[in-house]
Amino acid sequence: MDRRRKALSAFAIIAVVLVVGLWGIPVGNKQLAVSELTDEHIGKQVHVNGTVAVGTLRYMDNGSTILFTLTDGRRDVNVIYVEHHPPNLIEGNHAAVTGELLSGNTISANQIITKCPSKYSTEATALETTE
Repeated sequence: MDRRRKALSAFAIIAVVLVVGLWGIPVGNKQLAVSELTDEHIGKQVHVNGTVAVGTLRYMDNGSTILFTLTDGRRDVNVIYVEHHPPNLIEGNHAAVTGELLSGNTISANQIITKCPSKYSTEATALETTE
């Protein structure tokens, strides 16, 4: 009986750790490519990956509102973001946007995650010397 009690206790501890560890993780909210957005997503929270299209990044209202176009090369979606300026939000860089898809092919974003620049470059850089 002692062995059975230990096994049951171990199972209970593992179950509690899993529940606590996974608490708050959204289930069923997969990340989409821009071209995967459909009219069925309008009015719903979406998580979309893409690239900030070159020539589209602009700031309004003294920089408090950020507008840009997110693209995956096949389709584009406009993004409105009224929060702090995300680091590394640069045209041509990857971005993951979370927000509500509005009619008119626009996402009202409440979160933007940008790709961090690598601190290790694969390209050789020339060193400047002064002599």
